[in-house]
Amino acid sequence: MPGAAPPQSRPRPRSRREQAEATRALLLRTAERLFAERGLAGVSNRQIVEAAGQANNSALAYHIGTRTDLVRAIVGAHTADIARRTQERVEAARGSTHPRDHVASLVLPFTEHLAGLGNPSWYARFLAQLSTDPALSTEIHAELRLTPHFQEGLAAAWSHAPDLPTPQAELRSRMVRLAIVHTCAEQERAAATTGVAADWTLVGHALTDAVTGLLLAPRRSPAADPS
Repeated sequence: MPGAAPPQSRPRPRSRREQAEATRALLLRTAERLFAERGLAGVSNRQIVEAAGQANNSALAYHIGTRTDLVRAIVGAHTADIARRTQERVEAARGSTHPRDHVASLVLPFTEHLAGLGNPSWYARFLAQLSTDPALSTEIHAELRLTPHFQEGLAAAWSHAPDLPTPQAELRSRMVRLAIVHTCAEQERAAATTGVAADWTLVGHALTDAVTGLLLAPRRSPAADPS
């Protein structure tokens, strides 16, 4: 009929699989937020399910699995983007004789990923909470560190460091990881509180400078310190 508005099409009902995927994603986002705000030990499965608006208390186990599966899934939801950014930056830095370039290829993918999450975000704070569980944290972070491009960038960065005994090298590695995670968590928390997004470009380059300095710091024997 001339002049008549076309009939509005009804949205296609979601399939059972799509509904399950949406519920799983909602549970992951809710768990990430609660863990970031309260810590892993301070949040029960029931609290996650209720905060996600799910009536079935077994929804978390059904859609995700165990507590470890949940933590791994939260990290996994972010890993692909970080790994892609790492690959691009490691390939761009390949062959550089400047240690900062290689450090940047490992630091900036994380801060760039955080920038893409918008404000508020919870991932850095989630990782900071996760770091209080050393065994679980080591297991989870190993999955990203074992990617070929991350290993390439790490080897290139460490090739500029002084020769360190294994315990000292491991200690520096942990210091670097904690500095990055907790600095970003602090920025993320401030942004969520004030409503003003963090300047992740500034944070990323400041961390790159700091980590490069930590990596290149000369080794000093404890015996050389004055008593």
